[in-house]
Amino acid sequence: MTPFFSIIIPLYNSEGTLNDTIHSILMQDEKDYELVFVDGASTDNTLQIIADLQKSNPEVRIKILSERDNGIYDAMNKGLDLAKGSWFYFMGSDDRLHSPAVLSDIQREINKTDTDLIYGNVYGISSDTRYVYDTLSKVLSTGIHHQSIFYKASLFNEFGKYDLRFKTAADYHFTLKVFLNDSFKKRYLDMDIAAYGESGFSSQNYDHTFYSYQYKMLAQNNGIAKIDEPKRCLDTSVYCCLYMAKDKVNILFAWQNLLYYVTGQNPFTIGFRIKTIARMLMWSLTPVKKA
Repeated sequence: MTPFFSIIIPLYNSEGTLNDTIHSILMQDEKDYELVFVDGASTDNTLQIIADLQKSNPEVRIKILSERDNGIYDAMNKGLDLAKGSWFYFMGSDDRLHSPAVLSDIQREINKTDTDLIYGNVYGISSDTRYVYDTLSKVLSTGIHHQSIFYKASLFNEFGKYDLRFKTAADYHFTLKVFLNDSFKKRYLDMDIAAYGESGFSSQNYDHTFYSYQYKMLAQNNGIAKIDEPKRCLDTSVYCCLYMAKDKVNILFAWQNLLYYVTGQNPFTIGFRIKTIARMLMWSLTPVKKA
């Protein structure tokens, strides 16, 4: 029988937080789910915790893959290959569902209307910062934490898996593809979905590669007019192109994006465009300093 939800959990050496994550799932009123654990070859007690879960809760449908991966989105893509549910939800091994009613509330709302993506709010476990995505501008400008989103499984057939070029914002990139396509129905619920751990790789590393491309992606899909601060977005994308050249990371991709900005229709003056190209050339040609 096809589970309603596939809860996909990438993890690595997560013995310190995984029990709390699992507990928040087991406490759910709605039980029509499977758990898909994608472990990056942990060396602590992570796998033993999952084995204990299987032994003490034989009724829970569990899938486990443990092998080395190429980062969190590679693990999430592997989880997509294993998942068989109608709707997908991604949790970190240090995240917790907000209340026992989350899955039942989401399932009820999904069954009310035809939708492809449904999302709510999240808050940080350490900072207690609450992220509310109640406007389209917020979604397009800053993205949505994946812990707040439930995806219809068919979306990944339509748009493919997560793009591994983006190390910490591939979920934002995927979500943008959905929101920038009017053929797919999105629905916001003003409810807290999860508390998310703020110590993970994605929370502590900025994805210059993605943000060098963000403005271009929005512009090519008629999204610029839908955000509140387009100039700020453009400035950020240009800065990230320059940063990538200086850091010698994905320079060809950075150049492709920068040339789009300095030759396209935007508020930049001729002088700024020339200076920006000169800086990009300088950083691209400057040798990497030896340690």
